[in-house]
Amino acid sequence: MMKSALLAPALVLALAASAFAQGVSKQDSNTETVKITVSGGFDMDWVYRAKELTEVLGGSGEDEGRIESNANVRFDIDLTEKVSVLVNLATVRLNGNYGNIGQLGNGGQNVELWDLAVKMQEVLDPAVTIQLGTQNDLMFDIRGNGSALFFAPGKSGSFASNAGGTTIGDLNYNQVAGAVVWYNRDAAHLAVALLPAIQEGGPASNDEAAYAAMLYYDLDSVGKGSRLGVILAVDAVADFVPASGGGSTSQVITIGAGASLKGLGGMNNLEVFAEFYFQSGDIGTTGSAGGTAFKLGGHYAFENEMAPWVELSFTILSGDDDLVDPDVDSFLSYENVNDLMIIESNTFGFNWNTNLTAIKIMGGLSFTSGGGAAKNNLSLTGALGICTATEDVAVATGNQDGLGTEFDVKLTWQYSKAVALEAAVGFLFGSDILEGITAAAEDSTNLFTLGISGKF
Repeated sequence: MMKSALLAPALVLALAASAFAQGVSKQDSNTETVKITVSGGFDMDWVYRAKELTEVLGGSGEDEGRIESNANVRFDIDLTEKVSVLVNLATVRLNGNYGNIGQLGNGGQNVELWDLAVKMQEVLDPAVTIQLGTQNDLMFDIRGNGSALFFAPGKSGSFASNAGGTTIGDLNYNQVAGAVVWYNRDAAHLAVALLPAIQEGGPASNDEAAYAAMLYYDLDSVGKGSRLGVILAVDAVADFVPASGGGSTSQVITIGAGASLKGLGGMNNLEVFAEFYFQSGDIGTTGSAGGTAFKLGGHYAFENEMAPWVELSFTILSGDDDLVDPDVDSFLSYENVNDLMIIESNTFGFNWNTNLTAIKIMGGLSFTSGGGAAKNNLSLTGALGICTATEDVAVATGNQDGLGTEFDVKLTWQYSKAVALEAAVGFLFGSDILEGITAAAEDSTNLFTLGISGKF
């Protein structure tokens, strides 16, 4: 594959194409005009991880500071008013394990054809849209904020990640392919997803696949932006670990529902949200699935010049109290929750995505920095997470459930409409589980990042 050094010329070509792509003439045999919209972005961070964190992630076990990044150039090509093609070239930040997280300076990043999809609108009915090809942005997102508790296969690792009592999740992104049919009429939004290629393993029996139906229903009568959501999904995973039966395929059925209600009781700045999931199915040749998940919370934005906000949430993801038993009670998912930098983040930390009970308190406010700057271009946010394992985890010091208390602070300066500078720090302390899996038996660790991100 081409190395990441080739991304610079690709960016130049993309910008040039953006200038000329308002009307690109096609061959004489087809006189229609093609419209090309070019967009993209980048995210680059200097990341310092304390030795305890690098050890758990599979690194050197020493303090490490390194530059990690990703970038993409996206082409949206309108062939006609109803047919468009998406082509997205990207360097993928998460691509396997800690050693493969996209680092600048070691030639380890490749430019990949990350998205290739065809979208057709008004298929047989004005309300029907079909997308064929990659489906990396598909997710079941009740609140619409990019944080999916159960289903975001293109923003996650494997479905069984972290279910076998391991300490970290899958530090990887799936490249999801298949077909999605959307039906949007008035307040109802239905999607049927057929995704046979979430992870390709050769024969169909070795693939990881998902088939799902998702329904959103807008509740603007309650408050603008309010909605209900329901999902039914069937996920198929080959050679599920820790299940027995090599060469077998596990099939897990998930039923979930949730709501985001805004403006309840005339409080326009209040959002109350909740979602829950139940799982059943076959695990390997002898086991069954029985995971559950629940999340409840509230978000309030104060009417103030500094735009302060606060959010409180309570999450329970089921764990497994007997890893020898082929039955799996851990909640299985393609989750994309990254509220806590060390415990939850797949970019920086453990990506702990099952067997979790967490109380999270988050908040933030904004300032205006610099003469002539955009209003509230400097934001300060914080998060406090009090976390335990729902079921005990076997570590060197015995069975423990103390995952720890995490405190994060992040400062973001919106330098321009396109570019932001970021600094963040995270501290985890009082973690009995961390103490039981590190050579020095440390119950605390920390993380620090300095970054720049942008979109064009």
